[in-house]
Amino acid sequence: MPTTRRRTTAATKASATKPPATKVEGRQAARKQTAGKQATAAEPSRGIVLTGPPSLLRATVSVENAVDQRLAIRGLAVHRQGQAVVAGSAAAVVAPGATAQVPVSVRLDPSTPPGDHVAELEVAGLRREVVLRVEPDLALRVSPRRVLATEGEQVLTLTVSNEGNVAIPLAAVLRARTDDGGPDPGPDVVLTVTDPPVVEPGTTARVAATLLVPPDLDPTRRHTARLPIGTADLDVIILPRTASERPS
Repeated sequence: MPTTRRRTTAATKASATKPPATKVEGRQAARKQTAGKQATAAEPSRGIVLTGPPSLLRATVSVENAVDQRLAIRGLAVHRQGQAVVAGSAAAVVAPGATAQVPVSVRLDPSTPPGDHVAELEVAGLRREVVLRVEPDLALRVSPRRVLATEGEQVLTLTVSNEGNVAIPLAAVLRARTDDGGPDPGPDVVLTVTDPPVVEPGTTARVAATLLVPPDLDPTRRHTARLPIGTADLDVIILPRTASERPS
C-alpha cells in the first residue's frame, strides 16, 4: 500500500537541524521489492496506481504517522507534465504512531484517452510518481432522445455528442423492431444516416438522417422502437391514427 512517513525533530539541537521526512509508498511496495523483476516498466517503483474511467480514478494508500502528534490529510493534487494541476479527494486524521488506509480519488478531463499516464501524486506535502490507469469510457449522447413518427419517410437532424474518451463511428443504416405491447415484435423501422461520421472524444456532430416507418403497422395501436445510435438510443414513437388520418 502507498505509505506516508513523517518524522518530527527531537528536542536536541543536533536533531533540530534535520528536516521532517515524508515517505510515500504504493500498496504493493513490499511485494515488488522482493519481486522487482516482475514489475512492469510502465509502473513506478512503488507501484501507486489509480484506476478507473476519467470521471473517477481511485486507489487506497497506507499512511503511517511516525510523529508525536496527529497527522491531518486534507485533499491531494495530481501533477502531469503540460497539464493543469488537478485537485483530488483524500481525507484522514492519523493518530501518532498509527497507520491508516486512506482512499484517494481524482477526476480527469472526460476525454483523457485510455491507457497508462505517468503523473505525480502530492499527498501530505510529498510528491511521488504514480500511474493513472485510465479505462475506456463509451459515453455517447444523442439529441433529441425521442421522436414522434408517422408512416413513411421523414428527415431528422440529430446532434450526437461524445462525452467519453473513445472515438465512436456511427453506422450508415440502423434498424429496430417495433413493439405494440403484444407478444410478437413488429416490422423494423429503418434509420439511414447521411455521411455517418466518427465522433471523436469531446466533440459534437450534427447528423442528417432519414427515418422510414413501415406501412403495415396496426394504425389503432401505439408502436415504439429503440434505435441504437452508437452507444446511445433514439426512441421512436408511432402514435395511433384516427380513421380520418389513415390513408384511403
